[in-house]
Amino acid sequence: MRKLCDDHGIVMIFDEVKTGFRLANGGAREAYGVIPDISTYAKSLGNGYPVAAFGGKRKMMEQIGSDSVAHAGTFGANGASMAAAKAVLEILDASPVLSDLSKRGERLKEGMDRVLTDAGIPHQMTGHPNMQGFLLTKTPAKEVRDLIHHNDELYDAITKHLYENGVWAEMDAREPLFICEAHSDEIIDETLNRFEDAVAASKK
Repeated sequence: MRKLCDDHGIVMIFDEVKTGFRLANGGAREAYGVIPDISTYAKSLGNGYPVAAFGGKRKMMEQIGSDSVAHAGTFGANGASMAAAKAVLEILDASPVLSDLSKRGERLKEGMDRVLTDAGIPHQMTGHPNMQGFLLTKTPAKEVRDLIHHNDELYDAITKHLYENGVWAEMDAREPLFICEAHSDEIIDETLNRFEDAVAASKK
């Protein structure tokens, strides 16, 4: 895709609202080694505070504020949001938060995969360890239209059971399960225990 954009003079934009400051300090661009022309960020940058940012190659950024491209933001220069973003960036720079999180996320992903396999439920694990998910399907999903094969009814039953037992999993399988620094090894273990219970209860 990067080559196609270059060959045809197309600006490549990464929407990193979810992936930025979650997959790696440099977001998906760092995790997957693909550098876009522009990247957009939000959510994790402020760790819950309303903040967003975008940046890109000099050629693109020089257009901002020119006669052709205007820019304004609802929370521009908001002191609390900027302080939160600064704190987040300093913490990420000073410690291996996201790489450590990825190890715990991989353990969660492998554990859920094992539970579903042991239960004989056809499935596909998806996503990066820090924002992952699973589909209940015999047909591997390669594009959004393949989701028609996903077992919504069983997925809903599993996530409903999880929610009722203290694990908030997104009810829409297209949305990832986000994990964060607060999810310790103990919490991962407990989540896997409750996931196993949810799968067993939902198969009945």
